[in-house]
Amino acid sequence: MQITPCIRLEGVTQKKGSFTLHADGEFASGVHLITGPVGSGKTSLGEILAGIQKPDQGSIHWNGTRRVMLLQDTSYHISTMTVKEEAASWHGDSTRIIALAGLTGKENTDLFTLSRGELRRLELAAILTGGFDLIILDEPYAGLDIEARTWVSQMIESHTNQGVILISHDITTLPTIDMLWEMQEGVLSLIGSVPGALTNWNRPPPIIRYLLNQGICPGGLSRLDLEEALCRIPE
Repeated sequence: MQITPCIRLEGVTQKKGSFTLHADGEFASGVHLITGPVGSGKTSLGEILAGIQKPDQGSIHWNGTRRVMLLQDTSYHISTMTVKEEAASWHGDSTRIIALAGLTGKENTDLFTLSRGELRRLELAAILTGGFDLIILDEPYAGLDIEARTWVSQMIESHTNQGVILISHDITTLPTIDMLWEMQEGVLSLIGSVPGALTNWNRPPPIIRYLLNQGICPGGLSRLDLEEALCRIPE
């Protein structure tokens, strides 16, 4: 019987200078969005969830097998010299990875001559096709055009049987979100399942705040959900 990936944090704390992160919560399969202002601890939480950092206190219970995190600076992921070598280093289908990233024909290209968007697409294609149980994506839309952002959202939606934790300030091209979380001054809080949780969002982004002020609650946070909600605003 296949075990549903799940990671649970109990009493997790991590101190960095005067800043302290506090986290309790459970992340099961589906797509989780973590929001919050810059400096609230989102990236540090992602690194703890991915096993990159260890908390100072608390416990982490994990019943999956493989975790991975896309860092904001994708150059940290690079371990080879060319597109072909980098795709192969992930031990997946390198031809498929390159094709999904839109880099067919650039197999022998030096990685450091790629644009930021091209490099991000390559690493995302490798991660999203790598069979990981838990995928943490920190600002995956940064440096991507609208077509590539739509591709990322579609790829995420194809992995809902896994756990995907999305850390993003850009909500204009999100995939379908299952659970909404918020970080405020280092404290993680579960807002709830989407769309019901949207009315409980302490600091919603401007477009959500505008819709709620118009008496309209979107059916979700995907691009289609937001477009449909905007169409319901009376003229």
